[in-house]
Order: sequence, then structure tokens, then C-alpha cells
Amino acid sequence: MAQSDEYWNQFYLKSSFNQGPPRVNAPVPFLVNQLERLSKGKALDIGMGEGINAVYLAKNGFSVKGFDLSQTAIEHALALAKETGVSIETRQVDLDLFLFGLLEYDTVLMSYFKPPLVRYYSEIIRTLKQGGTLLVESFMIDEIKEPIAPDESYRDYYYRPNELLQNLRGLRILFYQEGMVDGKCVVQCLAQKPVDRDAAKYDLFNMQSGPKEIGPTIHQKLAEQLFKKK
Repeated sequence: MAQSDEYWNQFYLKSSFNQGPPRVNAPVPFLVNQLERLSKGKALDIGMGEGINAVYLAKNGFSVKGFDLSQTAIEHALALAKETGVSIETRQVDLDLFLFGLLEYDTVLMSYFKPPLVRYYSEIIRTLKQGGTLLVESFMIDEIKEPIAPDESYRDYYYRPNELLQNLRGLRILFYQEGMVDGKCVVQCLAQKPVDRDAAKYDLFNMQSGPKEIGPTIHQKLAEQLFKKK
């Protein structure tokens, strides 16, 4: 088992229903406040932790898939969904080995998860459907409590000023702020993918994601060719 897997498994074993940093037992208030602005339909929660936000979305009519590196977190998320009376799909995922489907999700959520490499942002953007929404909340660098070694980059969910904005170029920013919220310095963002008329014309939606070794589908190849012309 990779060191990062073990770290997060131990983290979630310490107590039940921690939703990653910060530990809470309710959905992120920013998600609750922005719920009506999210694009309804199929949602992906990246780094979902124990599924509190994912279950909240499922309770509000979304079809939810949750990714997390920790199998322990996934087990807790499934237990919470069952207890709540909703269904969510989960998958243990190492993003280094995963390819997101093109135009697959109406909404993507990242709560206290920061992609380890910049290129993941383009993957996240490409998996959003036209008009789809991305909601992000995480700590700013001001909240860091201890140095993070290079081999512990999986613990780095701290954003630097304007870092998130720089990685979301091409999206329409509906809401953005960096500052103090409930005593913590965080970044909050709601962004929307512009509608591409050609993609809508050819109905390039609902493409499935999967391991990279599977290779692109015919549908994915068509979409790739279309976007290369832009």
C-alpha cells in the first residue's frame, strides 16, 4: 500500500465521519449556500472523504459518484449513504492512473482536496459538461500548521493567493473569495464551463471515465478532434 493511502486510512480510522480537514459532521456551508446554482444531474465529488457532501448532493436529487484514495473513507461514505437512505457510487482512485471522461459530469465538487499536479485541472475541466459547474473550497496557505515534505505532497491541500484562479482559466467565475470564514482562511470558488455550440450540436455528453489503459472510445476521439480545432 502506498504511503499516501496509509496516511489517509489512518486519518479516517481515528474517528467516524471526518470529512477530511476540517473535521465536520455536516456538509460544507458553502456547498449548501450555492446548491441552487449548481448544474443539476450527474455529480462527481473528488477527494470525497467520508461522503458527507456526496450524500448531501444525493439527498438533493443528484446522481453522485465519489472518488477517494482511502478505502476506509469509502467504506464510511457507503455506510453513511445507507444510513441516510440514499445511493452513491464510489471508487478508490489514484488520479495519477485515471482518465476522466469527456463531458461526463454536470457538477464537480472539490472540498478540502487539492489536485497534486496542475494538469489535473484541465482533466477536471474536460470532464464537465457544457454549462457544468465546479465548486471548490479549501484552506489557504495561511492555515498551514507544519511544513509539508516533498514526499508528503498528498497532504498539501493549501492554496496560495490566486493559485486556483490561475488553474481555472477558461471557466466563467460565478463566485470567488479568499479570506476568513468561520475563523479559517479559505478559498471558495464556484465556476461554470462555457457552452460550446459544436459540442451541443453533436451531443457529446455522458462519456464514461475509466483507467488509462482502456484507451479512448470512438465518442471520446470525436470530441478530442472537435476540441483540437478550437
